[in-house]
Amino acid sequence: MMKLRIATGLGLVLFMATMIGGPVRVSQAQDDGGVTLASLAGNYAGRGSGFFTLCFNTGFTALEDCATAPHQVPFNQTGIFHRTGDAAGNFCGVITVATAPVFGTKFPAGVSTTTQVGTTTFDPTTGSGTESFSRYAGGSCIGAVFNSTGATKVGTTTRSFVVSDSGDRIETIITSFSTITSAVSVAGSVKGDVFSQTAIRQGQSD
Repeated sequence: MMKLRIATGLGLVLFMATMIGGPVRVSQAQDDGGVTLASLAGNYAGRGSGFFTLCFNTGFTALEDCATAPHQVPFNQTGIFHRTGDAAGNFCGVITVATAPVFGTKFPAGVSTTTQVGTTTFDPTTGSGTESFSRYAGGSCIGAVFNSTGATKVGTTTRSFVVSDSGDRIETIITSFSTITSAVSVAGSVKGDVFSQTAIRQGQSD
Protein backbone atom coordinates (compact mmCIF):
# COMPACT_ATOMS: atom_id res chain seq x y z
CA MET A 1 0.00 0.00 0.00
CA MET A 2 2.85 2.38 0.80
CA LYS A 3 4.41 1.75 -2.59
CA LEU A 4 1.07 2.34 -4.26
CA ARG A 5 0.56 5.62 -2.43
CA ILE A 6 4.05 6.75 -3.39
CA ALA A 7 3.56 5.83 -7.03
CA THR A 8 0.13 7.39 -7.40
CA GLY A 9 1.26 10.53 -5.61
CA LEU A 10 4.52 11.06 -7.37
CA GLY A 11 3.07 13.32 -10.01
CA LEU A 12 2.37 15.74 -7.19
CA VAL A 13 6.04 15.51 -6.34
CA LEU A 14 7.34 15.72 -9.85
CA PHE A 15 5.73 18.51 -11.69
CA MET A 16 3.13 20.03 -13.41
CA ALA A 17 3.49 20.30 -15.16
CA THR A 18 3.93 22.71 -18.00
CA MET A 19 7.08 22.95 -20.20
CA ILE A 20 7.94 22.44 -23.51
CA GLY A 21 10.39 21.86 -26.29
CA GLY A 22 12.01 22.34 -29.58
CA PRO A 23 12.75 25.55 -31.45
CA VAL A 24 9.87 26.95 -33.47
CA ARG A 25 10.11 29.58 -36.18
CA VAL A 26 8.70 32.94 -35.09
CA SER A 27 8.86 34.77 -38.40
CA GLN A 28 5.13 34.34 -38.94
CA ALA A 29 4.34 35.99 -35.61
CA GLN A 30 6.62 38.90 -36.44
CA ASP A 31 5.20 39.25 -39.96
CA ASP A 32 1.80 39.76 -38.32
CA GLY A 33 3.07 42.86 -36.53
CA GLY A 34 4.90 41.28 -33.64
CA VAL A 35 3.78 39.45 -30.51
CA THR A 36 3.95 41.23 -27.15
CA LEU A 37 3.68 40.02 -23.58
CA ALA A 38 0.23 41.58 -23.36
CA SER A 39 -0.95 39.85 -26.54
CA LEU A 40 -0.05 36.47 -25.04
CA ALA A 41 -2.74 36.94 -22.39
CA GLY A 42 -5.62 34.48 -22.59
CA ASN A 43 -6.49 30.83 -22.34
CA TYR A 44 -4.25 28.05 -23.63
CA ALA A 45 -4.46 24.26 -23.54
CA GLY A 46 -2.28 21.46 -24.80
CA ARG A 47 -0.26 18.37 -24.04
CA GLY A 48 3.32 17.36 -23.35
CA SER A 49 5.59 14.43 -22.56
CA GLY A 50 8.98 13.55 -21.16
CA PHE A 51 10.73 11.55 -18.46
CA PHE A 52 12.35 11.90 -15.03
CA THR A 53 14.04 9.89 -12.26
CA LEU A 54 12.44 9.40 -8.84
CA CYS A 55 14.63 8.41 -5.87
CA PHE A 56 13.66 6.02 -3.06
CA ASN A 57 15.04 4.75 0.23
CA THR A 58 16.34 1.20 0.79
CA GLY A 59 12.93 -0.42 1.21
CA PHE A 60 11.18 1.57 -1.53
CA THR A 61 8.85 2.82 1.21
CA ALA A 62 9.59 6.54 0.96
CA LEU A 63 11.14 9.15 -1.29
CA GLU A 64 14.72 10.25 -0.56
CA ASP A 65 17.13 12.92 -1.78
CA CYS A 66 18.76 11.59 -4.94
CA ALA A 67 22.18 12.54 -3.55
CA THR A 68 21.92 9.68 -1.02
CA ALA A 69 19.10 7.46 -2.27
CA PRO A 70 20.06 3.81 -3.01
CA HIS A 71 17.30 3.37 -5.59
CA GLN A 72 16.72 5.59 -8.60
CA VAL A 73 13.80 4.67 -10.82
CA PRO A 74 13.25 6.26 -14.27
CA PHE A 75 9.69 7.13 -15.25
CA ASN A 76 8.01 8.22 -18.46
CA GLN A 77 5.43 11.00 -18.22
CA THR A 78 2.70 12.48 -20.39
CA GLY A 79 0.27 15.22 -19.52
CA ILE A 80 -2.55 17.51 -20.57
CA PHE A 81 -2.99 21.04 -19.26
CA HIS A 82 -4.85 24.31 -19.42
CA ARG A 83 -3.78 27.75 -18.23
CA THR A 84 -4.80 31.41 -18.23
CA GLY A 85 -2.45 34.39 -18.34
CA ASP A 86 -2.97 38.13 -17.95
CA ALA A 87 -1.45 41.10 -19.80
CA ALA A 88 1.26 41.54 -17.14
CA GLY A 89 2.56 38.00 -17.64
CA ASN A 90 1.04 36.40 -14.55
CA PHE A 91 -0.51 32.96 -15.08
CA CYS A 92 -2.23 30.09 -13.33
CA GLY A 93 -2.70 26.64 -14.80
CA VAL A 94 -3.51 23.02 -14.02
CA ILE A 95 -1.72 19.99 -15.43
CA THR A 96 -2.74 16.35 -15.13
CA VAL A 97 0.14 13.94 -15.62
CA ALA A 98 0.23 10.16 -16.09
CA THR A 99 3.48 8.42 -15.17
CA ALA A 100 4.80 4.87 -15.54
CA PRO A 101 8.16 3.25 -14.72
CA VAL A 102 10.43 2.83 -17.71
CA PHE A 103 11.33 -0.79 -16.98
CA GLY A 104 11.35 -3.66 -14.53
CA THR A 105 9.73 -2.39 -11.32
CA LYS A 106 6.54 -3.27 -9.48
CA PHE A 107 5.36 0.34 -9.42
CA PRO A 108 1.99 0.82 -11.10
CA ALA A 109 1.18 3.73 -13.37
CA GLY A 110 0.00 6.84 -11.52
CA VAL A 111 -2.00 9.96 -12.32
CA SER A 112 -1.75 13.30 -10.51
CA THR A 113 -2.88 16.89 -10.90
CA THR A 114 -0.74 19.91 -10.08
CA THR A 115 -1.43 23.65 -10.07
CA GLN A 116 1.22 25.95 -11.55
CA VAL A 117 1.43 29.62 -10.60
CA GLY A 118 4.02 32.03 -11.96
CA THR A 119 5.19 34.88 -14.15
CA THR A 120 6.36 35.28 -17.74
CA THR A 121 9.04 37.41 -19.37
CA PHE A 122 9.02 37.84 -23.16
CA ASP A 123 11.30 39.35 -25.80
CA PRO A 124 9.20 40.39 -28.83
CA THR A 125 12.32 40.80 -30.99
CA THR A 126 13.09 37.06 -30.78
CA GLY A 127 9.61 35.70 -30.07
CA SER A 128 10.96 33.84 -27.05
CA GLY A 129 10.78 34.08 -23.30
CA THR A 130 10.97 32.38 -19.93
CA GLU A 131 8.49 31.34 -17.27
CA SER A 132 9.15 30.86 -13.56
CA PHE A 133 6.51 29.20 -11.44
CA SER A 134 5.72 27.36 -8.23
CA ARG A 135 4.01 23.99 -8.23
CA TYR A 136 1.24 23.09 -5.80
CA ALA A 137 -0.65 19.98 -4.82
CA GLY A 138 -4.17 21.34 -4.52
CA GLY A 139 -5.40 24.88 -4.92
CA SER A 140 -7.26 26.17 -7.96
CA CYS A 141 -7.17 28.87 -10.63
CA ILE A 142 -9.65 31.70 -11.03
CA GLY A 143 -8.48 32.98 -14.38
CA ALA A 144 -4.84 33.94 -13.90
CA VAL A 145 -5.31 34.28 -10.12
CA PHE A 146 -4.37 31.45 -7.75
CA ASN A 147 -6.76 30.34 -5.03
CA SER A 148 -4.41 28.79 -2.46
CA THR A 149 -7.12 27.16 -0.34
CA GLY A 150 -5.98 23.62 0.41
CA ALA A 151 -2.74 24.01 -1.54
CA THR A 152 0.65 22.57 -0.57
CA LYS A 153 3.73 23.89 -2.36
CA VAL A 154 5.90 21.05 -3.70
CA GLY A 155 8.56 22.85 -5.73
CA THR A 156 9.56 25.34 -8.40
CA THR A 157 10.22 25.20 -12.15
CA THR A 158 11.59 27.40 -14.91
CA ARG A 159 11.07 26.86 -18.61
CA SER A 160 11.94 28.48 -21.92
CA PHE A 161 9.47 29.00 -24.75
CA VAL A 162 9.06 30.27 -28.28
CA VAL A 163 5.88 31.46 -29.99
CA SER A 164 4.49 31.10 -33.50
CA ASP A 165 1.21 31.66 -35.34
CA SER A 166 0.92 35.21 -34.01
CA GLY A 167 1.15 33.96 -30.44
CA ASP A 168 -1.54 31.31 -30.86
CA ARG A 169 1.00 28.50 -30.47
CA ILE A 170 3.66 28.21 -27.73
CA GLU A 171 6.38 25.55 -27.52
CA THR A 172 8.09 25.11 -24.15
CA ILE A 173 10.78 23.03 -22.43
CA ILE A 174 11.78 22.78 -18.76
CA THR A 175 15.16 24.34 -17.93
CA SER A 176 15.19 23.78 -14.15
CA PHE A 177 13.10 21.73 -11.74
CA SER A 178 13.28 21.37 -7.96
CA THR A 179 11.26 19.81 -5.17
CA ILE A 180 10.94 20.91 -1.56
CA THR A 181 10.09 18.94 1.55
CA SER A 182 6.39 19.03 2.35
CA ALA A 183 3.59 16.68 3.36
CA VAL A 184 3.63 15.19 -0.15
CA SER A 185 7.17 15.81 -1.44
CA VAL A 186 10.83 15.43 -0.47
CA ALA A 187 13.57 17.89 -1.39
CA GLY A 188 15.90 16.56 -4.08
CA SER A 189 13.87 13.39 -4.72
CA VAL A 190 13.39 14.10 -8.44
CA LYS A 191 16.21 14.54 -10.95
CA GLY A 192 16.66 14.65 -14.71
CA ASP A 193 13.16 16.00 -15.34
CA VAL A 194 12.68 16.52 -19.08
CA PHE A 195 9.26 17.73 -20.24
CA SER A 196 8.26 19.51 -23.43
CA GLN A 197 4.81 20.68 -24.42
CA THR A 198 2.77 22.54 -26.99
CA ALA A 199 0.10 25.07 -25.98
CA ILE A 200 -2.62 26.30 -28.34
CA ARG A 201 -4.72 29.42 -27.70
CA GLN A 202 -8.31 28.49 -26.87
CA GLY A 203 -10.01 31.84 -27.24
CA GLN A 204 -9.89 35.43 -26.07
CA SER A 205 -9.18 36.28 -22.44
CA ASP A 206 -12.10 37.51 -20.32
